[in-house]
Amino acid sequence: MAELVTLPHETLGGVIDTVPFARRFQFIPDVFGRMDSVLGQSGIFFAGPQTALYRVDGDDMEIRIGVALPKPLPGFQMFDVAEATALRMRHCGPFDTLPGVYKALTAEVEKRGLNRTGWAREVYRFVAKDSSLNICDVYMDVAQA
Repeated sequence: MAELVTLPHETLGGVIDTVPFARRFQFIPDVFGRMDSVLGQSGIFFAGPQTALYRVDGDDMEIRIGVALPKPLPGFQMFDVAEATALRMRHCGPFDTLPGVYKALTAEVEKRGLNRTGWAREVYRFVAKDSSLNICDVYMDVAQA
């Protein structure tokens, strides 16, 4: 079941890229790899959640992957994430099954008479070697119709 939540404004540091939507499954892991590389080069061990934001514009998908940083660091692009109202659904299990969560959230948007706005985002709460233990919160920005 999806819940309606208010996400606060936050400033993140990370990587930003635009990839062809049709090839997103090929390129998204590369963007996450760049984020991990930048964290490593900066000497940062980040055990908390990483936030990934996705927005589709035409045939392209904008990807922003970031972590909350106290100050800008070399190699990181800083970006603001505006306050938003969103539908949230928690996903437990392998990340390759996340498309089902997006389908369920899209159906919930229609059921509640909302409009999808802005970003979809994933907040990784727990990532395990055993992918059945992964926990990810998926948010879809919405507004009243």
